[in-house]
Amino acid sequence: MHYMKNLGMFFCTIILVFMLGGVTEAATYTFQPTPADLYDLDHYCYYTWGIDWDIPAGEIIVSASLFFDDIRNWNKKSNDLWVHLLDSANTGVTEYGDGEGGGDNFSGQGILLHHWQDLPASAQDITYDFDPFEIATLNTYVTDGNFGLGFDPDCHYYNNGITLNIETAPVPIPTTILLLGSGLLGFGLLSRRKRVNT
Repeated sequence: MHYMKNLGMFFCTIILVFMLGGVTEAATYTFQPTPADLYDLDHYCYYTWGIDWDIPAGEIIVSASLFFDDIRNWNKKSNDLWVHLLDSANTGVTEYGDGEGGGDNFSGQGILLHHWQDLPASAQDITYDFDPFEIATLNTYVTDGNFGLGFDPDCHYYNNGITLNIETAPVPIPTTILLLGSGLLGFGLLSRRKRVNT
């Protein structure tokens, strides 16, 4: 009976730990370039979008997504759109000319998030969700307060705006982790003592 009481206390401690860890809720940060449509992603150019932002103290990025509103190819020709996550970029939108050259101008820079091929001429919304490796990389890139995205369209893409959403969550509180560890240790010792006594 004493063992069951201790077990119940242990699980109550774990529940309390997770409740304490969830006191601060996740926050969402939204970024949009100027112009929001990145000059309609003209096929004669490629673009960087540099963002100056510091993660608030005690938070870590847990998810990120890139949203294209009503993106469409200007005609039915084959087309490509490369998007990279960059370690740094000039703040704001910078446009570079490539004379409608083919290929990915950001090859070897940062990490390639996605390569879209043959997007239709009809408008569609696209959301690209960062995978765990990309989120970890983004957490690294933002440590100096600046990161960027690179866009290389090999065709002309009309759109109604591009948006980056970043969600953060509180970094686990060290005392909370210590409390959980103490609870696990105590439970282990009680289990061992019970085995020795039987």
